[in-house]
Amino acid sequence: MSCARRATNALTAMRTWQIPWLCAYLVASVTSALAGGFQWLPGGEKWTPPAGTASAASVEALVTAEYYGVEALKLWDFDGRTCSLQLEQSSFNAPSPHPADPVRFCEPKQTQAWKRADVGSGNFVRSISVCTALKAGTGEIRGVELWGAAIDGSGKLKPAKDSVKLEFPHCEKWSARRDCPAGSVATGIRAYSADTDVGAVGLALRCHAIAPSKT
Repeated sequence: MSCARRATNALTAMRTWQIPWLCAYLVASVTSALAGGFQWLPGGEKWTPPAGTASAASVEALVTAEYYGVEALKLWDFDGRTCSLQLEQSSFNAPSPHPADPVRFCEPKQTQAWKRADVGSGNFVRSISVCTALKAGTGEIRGVELWGAAIDGSGKLKPAKDSVKLEFPHCEKWSARRDCPAGSVATGIRAYSADTDVGAVGLALRCHAIAPSKT
């Protein structure tokens, strides 16, 4: 056998022996990356257009860490006005809702009530719509609809089959649905408010793409 032929056979044998080792290394690397969990990357935020109406005045409620997304939303109705909201954040890696600090944009006069919409444990908000009274010209929010999605083992989003709603009296006309970009979930909410006699008139989502954790 020629020297060149022997060298070729040796190289082929070496590469064949290396294949199982290389496959095992790649699988271990991927598994290690997934075991680190998921997070969103600071600096990549995108805001949806408001569901409802924009206004000059706004307040924001945001998750407190890069491994949290929005799971639920609570709204307070003060005398027929949506005057306060509170988001509930949950970890991408160990789902369990935790209320964030509420934000308020008008004060109660006589009555107050609250309602809550939750997309479910392990799911995160990625779309929103709001409703108003059919004949009201001021556009105050009377309800919210949320759509959620779960994160699978590869970091892809799996949309939930059903949406969830909260509704106060005179929730009659629904706005266009506003969606986070593909591969993103909500990490905050911005409430647009008119004067104190009207309350909130629009809600927008802050969205971030999901990525494997860097740690």
